[in-house]
Amino acid sequence: MLPAFLRSRATRAGLIAVALGTVVAAPLAVTGSQPAGAVTIAGARTLSDKVTVDWAGKHRPHGTTDVHLLAWNDFHGNLEPTGLTMYGKFAGGAAYLAKAVRDKQAAYGAREATVMAGDNIGASPLVNGLFNEEPATVMANLMNVDYSSVGNHEFDKGKTQLQRIQNGGCAPTGCKGAPYAVKRHHRWTTQKTYPGADFQYLSANVTDKATGKTLFPAYGIKRFPTTGGRSVRIGFIGEVLQATPTIVTPTGVAGLDFTDEAAAANRAVKKLARQGVKVPVLVIHQGGFQTGTLTAPNGCAGNLAGSDIEAIAKKLDPSIKVIVSGHTHAEYRCTITVNGVTRLITSAASYGRILSDIKLTVDNRTGTLVSADAANSVVENALNTPGPGVTRKDDPSKADPQVAKVVKQYVDASAPLANKVVGKIQGDLTRDATPQGETTLGSVIADAQLAATSDASKGGAQLALMNPGGVRADLKTGDISGGEAPGEVTYGEAFTVQPFGNSLVTKTMTGDMLRRVLEQQFAGCGNQTTQKVLQISKTLTYQSNPSAATCAGKVGEIKVNGATVTPTTSLRVTMNNFLAAGGDGFTVFNEGTAPLGGAQDIDAFVAYLGAAGTTGVAVPARDRITPLS
Repeated sequence: MLPAFLRSRATRAGLIAVALGTVVAAPLAVTGSQPAGAVTIAGARTLSDKVTVDWAGKHRPHGTTDVHLLAWNDFHGNLEPTGLTMYGKFAGGAAYLAKAVRDKQAAYGAREATVMAGDNIGASPLVNGLFNEEPATVMANLMNVDYSSVGNHEFDKGKTQLQRIQNGGCAPTGCKGAPYAVKRHHRWTTQKTYPGADFQYLSANVTDKATGKTLFPAYGIKRFPTTGGRSVRIGFIGEVLQATPTIVTPTGVAGLDFTDEAAAANRAVKKLARQGVKVPVLVIHQGGFQTGTLTAPNGCAGNLAGSDIEAIAKKLDPSIKVIVSGHTHAEYRCTITVNGVTRLITSAASYGRILSDIKLTVDNRTGTLVSADAANSVVENALNTPGPGVTRKDDPSKADPQVAKVVKQYVDASAPLANKVVGKIQGDLTRDATPQGETTLGSVIADAQLAATSDASKGGAQLALMNPGGVRADLKTGDISGGEAPGEVTYGEAFTVQPFGNSLVTKTMTGDMLRRVLEQQFAGCGNQTTQKVLQISKTLTYQSNPSAATCAGKVGEIKVNGATVTPTTSLRVTMNNFLAAGGDGFTVFNEGTAPLGGAQDIDAFVAYLGAAGTTGVAVPARDRITPLS
């Protein structure tokens, strides 16, 4: 049974208003500690670490109040820590994120809001995915989240299922996660039906074609008490990347329009302004990457230059000075200045490994934003640190014990399903690479993705490429996780290999694009800092020379189905949505055209294993990438 939980959001209806709803003041609370690393906003000056407000002699505040925004993104239902790391620490997991969040909520009291920048669900590990994405939403409820932008993975199961996640009710397969914790009359109890999200999804740039209205409210408003006895209102605008239809299955976005992010945000700002809201915050599932080697969670190497989020920020209304971003699974704390307007932009990596704490300093009298700063902190979960052969040792002091009990409930309940046999392998499939970077497991995954998208109706793919970082574990005949026979593969084992649940995308690319993508595998080429060799399907072969002096010299002859590829050759190429958006520095994928979304990668992998029957999947020869002499 789910445990009774600690505290509610003190009269949540009185704290939060969505769109045009009524806003009621919350009780006064003491402001907690402030994050380090000040960022100048709206004409302020930065002196060392401290922000000195200077309005050029005008509108000098007589008093200010600090409001804290706690934020994360791309949690993807990662309830368990499962060995995830961040900056030399074991990090992540719902119970550990909950501890960090709730401690800060207690410190900041009524001057705090908690938001998520999309992909809280979808692309989930087995323990969340098998329960219709409900556990991650239950976790967000227990962490007192106020608002969340929709992410592209929120649409994996379509509009109707996303509305169910918001509003409650059982999935077509039933309420597998029952009993559920709910709050009635200030007391926690349980019920058999999934209760829905206590927080509000926001979707300013997603409209229903049938009604012309946004799928969820475009924005929400929350009121905070000031130190001067008044109150200030902050508006939260939620959005997802406009390109969502190109990276999810067509059925997932059927009947919906995804519009320009900046235009939709600017429309929402005008509506907020008419209600007297002077501090709009954009919570958006779109982002960028730092460049170079990352050494700390608060860096901004490259300042997001050329990124999607930079392009959006440049078109925003000047009143939007704070952006909580996501989607890229990157961490950063950056500023972008356009036409004299400086904007603070944060992102908190993924899987609950980072928590952003954004401090907004607001003028008590005018309700305007004076300054802002932020700090990203690693959500640690272990007594030890990662290393060769190191097994993570849990640190209970870093976990919320009650959330940990809820997580255990789902872990225990998923065990029988995790042990279902889905296929067989003839020998070990591993991530051990040749000098050219080819692996047996990577090859099989690429073959599976090609098989899932080769039909003309599913993309007409001629080849497939897989990012090596997405292959998370070896698949060995001797691994016995649920009492299965040697060589048999369980669903849980397959999920461990491919836990991200990325969607497949098929694009049209020229031979020149393909060559330049392959060149981007090598350090010093494009934005690549370390070698990352793409795993390729059996239909593609090429020659490689990583030691060549120039990027152009690192890739020799390329063939698809035995035919030499020329610069003008037209090809249908499958990759996952991470690569499709230029992830891991493979920016040339962005040049592909006519994108078509496909199945999730785990579904393609399981189907391929099953299609091999009792014979099992053979271990492929590692001869698709050969040395260039």
